[in-house]
Amino acid sequence: METHPALSLTAGKLHDDASGEVFTLSELSVIGRSRESAVPVPDPRVSRRHAMIRRQHDGFWYFDLGSVNGSLINGRRVTTSQLLATGDEIRIADHRFRFEGGHRPDAGDFEASISDRTIADVRSREVVLLVSDIQRFTAISEKLSPDQLAPIIGSWYARTEAFLERHGATLDKFIGDCVLGYWLGTSTANRLNALQAAHAMRRACEDVQNEHRAVLDPLGLRFGSGATVHMGPAAHGAFSSREFTLLGDAVNLAFRLESLTRTLDQHVLVSADLLAGWDAGRAFCRNLGSHPVKGRDQPVEVYALGGDSCCPGNHTG
Repeated sequence: METHPALSLTAGKLHDDASGEVFTLSELSVIGRSRESAVPVPDPRVSRRHAMIRRQHDGFWYFDLGSVNGSLINGRRVTTSQLLATGDEIRIADHRFRFEGGHRPDAGDFEASISDRTIADVRSREVVLLVSDIQRFTAISEKLSPDQLAPIIGSWYARTEAFLERHGATLDKFIGDCVLGYWLGTSTANRLNALQAAHAMRRACEDVQNEHRAVLDPLGLRFGSGATVHMGPAAHGAFSSREFTLLGDAVNLAFRLESLTRTLDQHVLVSADLLAGWDAGRAFCRNLGSHPVKGRDQPVEVYALGGDSCCPGNHTG
């Protein structure tokens, strides 16, 4: 598993520029119009659950939860997730908040060290990718209060992160209700680990359902996730002082394929690229044929991952 520079975290706070009120951020803080939000913003242009800030090992990450009017950080619209730094200005409608806290290097000038090595670190690598997201997230978020939603999402985050790390993945980022993990190199061992992680994450959703049954069951809500496993080349490295991540067509396709899990009613989809030259891997999967994917000129061939008997841990051939 890849390691990143050691970081120490300071407490995270949001300062409301207009009122002067200061909000101390917890592990997961929801921002929205609802009075029950950790950071309430009583404005009809603000969604009830507009955004959230999650404390992770490397700092505080801001996620827009698919709000109608969006969020701006330092004047730029948030399209995925963003790591916050002291002094960042968050704007939601006409409301402005200033972030304080976040990560600090343990020693030396981390900003300079990242800048010095950016050219060397950003390069094309063959990677195995796993993308997973929460199914029916909009319905869940609409029916739950922020105080109910935050621990459920936090529980899924924690379990997902644990399963990825257990199977040797690097966690690239959480993006609201979605997660991207990857393995450097496309060995059969990495491919098998990815399939095992995707399969295990389905069971993690069952654990979340059981843990929060008292909240979910009375509303008829079922917590589940979909996942896709793909591989291909990606630009990998430190693209800025705040972001060590992946970019490229393979990453885009992995996200596109994940949306097919709902269309095809499958918990885990596997791309034909991941199974190329790996006959043992095909034994774990069932061919679903080729299907149109947004942004692609040609249909893409996909497979469904098998049931509980799939992916034996000692089968890497």
